[in-house]
Amino acid sequence: MDRILSVGNKSNDILFLIGFIVVLYIALLFNQYLQQWYAVYAAKPYCSKELSSEPVQKGLITWMMHGYVPDHNAGSEWMAHAINTFWIREHGGRVNVITQKPSVTVYDRVSIFDDKDIPSANSMLQRSHVLLTHHNMTPRAVQTALETKKPLIIVLHDHWQYKQAREAKRWLGDNLYCITNSEWIEKYYSPLNISSCVCYPPVYWRDYAVETNRTYVTLINVNRNKGGDVLINIAKEMPDVKFLGVQGAYSKQVYGQTPNLTYMKTTPEIKTIYAQTSILLMPSKEESWGRTAIEAMSSGIPVIAHPTPGLVESCGKAGIFCDRYDTGAWVREIRKLLNDENYYQECSLACKRRAMELEPEGQLHQLCRWIDGLEWKEGGSPGVRKYPLFG
Repeated sequence: MDRILSVGNKSNDILFLIGFIVVLYIALLFNQYLQQWYAVYAAKPYCSKELSSEPVQKGLITWMMHGYVPDHNAGSEWMAHAINTFWIREHGGRVNVITQKPSVTVYDRVSIFDDKDIPSANSMLQRSHVLLTHHNMTPRAVQTALETKKPLIIVLHDHWQYKQAREAKRWLGDNLYCITNSEWIEKYYSPLNISSCVCYPPVYWRDYAVETNRTYVTLINVNRNKGGDVLINIAKEMPDVKFLGVQGAYSKQVYGQTPNLTYMKTTPEIKTIYAQTSILLMPSKEESWGRTAIEAMSSGIPVIAHPTPGLVESCGKAGIFCDRYDTGAWVREIRKLLNDENYYQECSLACKRRAMELEPEGQLHQLCRWIDGLEWKEGGSPGVRKYPLFG
């Protein structure tokens, strides 16, 4: 009898587990449907046929973004802004950004519009030569590109957007293009056969070069992926060293109560942080490039990083690499840099050389010529379903 009851209980457990998996799967499908519905619903106001006769202005590009500088100070947005200012300054073009709740209407000659200002957004999109987007705005931008018949460029900052890019390709076909932020990301997305251009996140080393008082060992963006918890562990092992954690613009931040660890709020004036930094730490679990590393290297600040594909590519031989889970390795490298001035200066010089090697002018000129040649191709977009299915 006990054996029968035991078998019966196991069967109930299995049925419960199967039921739970089914319910979870249905919930995920429903969430996916809501995302699809929102993408279509949100794009419709921008697709008024009344404005379809407005002439396209060559050299006018429009971004659809969830946030933009100076309000949203993340690497993706600063990369977009660097491209935009170059397009304006060197190419004589114009740039509009449609985003959520901007605090300014113009920033460095980039015109910024609230996405609730439907008439302005509609007019801009109809007159634009090319549309650009990134991250979670991709579904909305795909729908808008289809309705307005504009070539769309998705900026791929990481390897998490493969499904979105694949579905966008199914909808836009040859009218979809990509900017990839590194060679390894370019290779990762190559099976999708999307016409693309590599552009490293532009960092003008002269714009970031400062004299540093070498007060802190610094981590910028203390979320878990960037290594906020790793910073705390290292600081506890080195109570005689001053550490600085700078609040990031996204994701939940990780804070610790350690006397030698100071936290500062995020700032668009990032040079004020580098002016106080002796060593930059980048123990990121995922990092597709590492713009912050190149900014710090512009001032000759040594960078210790976890060897992600992006950080290995960006830092090159100038980077010092340690496994993010090996606290002892980080402590040893920090000690060596702080105690051996000759070693510090050797690393500092290598970092400056690396930042100069990545001067972005050449890539940006190539990118602008590439964008300038894009046109909507009639018959190039399959539009295979009524609504786009994005994950």
